[in-house]
Amino acid sequence: MVTVGPLDVEQRRTLKHLTRRAVGRVALRAQMVLLSSRGYPVAQIAAIFEVGEDVVRTWLHRYRQDGPDGLADRPRPGRPPEDRLARQIVAAQMHNSPRANGLVQAGWTVGLLAAFLLARFGLALSRTTVRRHLHACGWRWARPRLDVATHAPAGQRKGDPAAPFKLRRIAGALASAAVVLYLDECELQLLPVIRAAWMKGARARVPTPGQNAKRAIFGALDARTGVLHHLIRPRKRAADFLAFLERLALAYPTGEVVLVLDNVVTHDAKLVRAWLARPEHARFTPLWLPKYAAHEHNPIERCWGLLKDAVAANRLAGSIDSLVAEAGRFLTENRFAAPHPLPTTQPVRLPQAA
Repeated sequence: MVTVGPLDVEQRRTLKHLTRRAVGRVALRAQMVLLSSRGYPVAQIAAIFEVGEDVVRTWLHRYRQDGPDGLADRPRPGRPPEDRLARQIVAAQMHNSPRANGLVQAGWTVGLLAAFLLARFGLALSRTTVRRHLHACGWRWARPRLDVATHAPAGQRKGDPAAPFKLRRIAGALASAAVVLYLDECELQLLPVIRAAWMKGARARVPTPGQNAKRAIFGALDARTGVLHHLIRPRKRAADFLAFLERLALAYPTGEVVLVLDNVVTHDAKLVRAWLARPEHARFTPLWLPKYAAHEHNPIERCWGLLKDAVAANRLAGSIDSLVAEAGRFLTENRFAAPHPLPTTQPVRLPQAA
């Protein structure tokens, strides 16, 4: 049984001083010693302070061995506690680019930021800790997207001054009774398309073909029915595009048809102009999308993304012919965005890929 014997006047005065002036747990331990000197057993002291009996025994032993100094916390092993302002410092520094701090890098990495904080502020943080603070503050690691430089001189900015006029013409066609087709081409390659995917364990590996092969797909999305007409050809030449126009003429034998096109040279070739100038093709009217921004206003662009996700993402097809067959089946069996009003400033809303 652990007890503290009778205390002299000076010892009792010192302990009472600790109970009134000491910080936190030291005052509590001094009260344990005083109760033990008055004959309280360890079990009763533990019940009073709602701690374990081993805790009471530990501090009674410490007092008997070292006196009042034994009631203080001893240095503990391990890393020193982290600066409580570390997260705020990391978040504040992320808003200042490395170049603003005299570095040559354009953006922060976890390693660069950790080294900078140590050199500039003496704040030693591991990469894991820096990454945890960044995530907690809403930062994420992602690839930026290219965009038009709004601060560039007016002569260097690429834009189409006729964009509002072109978009109004397309909106007028959508409001009319004419068939409106959005045309575009994409390239299908035997080389697999890499997409993000859930995986477990080691990173999945997708085999590549010994020799790549390509096919061109010409497409026309009906803005009202969601039907996508397509033609697969070896290349994207004016003659191939002309063959696709002939296919559209058979699909729409009567009525006015509006062809919404981007500014690819193939779409405005001499062969195409001659085809549109024929009397039997007078019902076909070409409308041009704004330059440098056609992908923002052409809903068929999303169709190509869905196609590649479905048939070419993260897998190697047996041959280019089998890949083309699967692409044709996907485009034939799926209807993209059933009848809907089509805004001229946004792409068609299409079903999300699974």
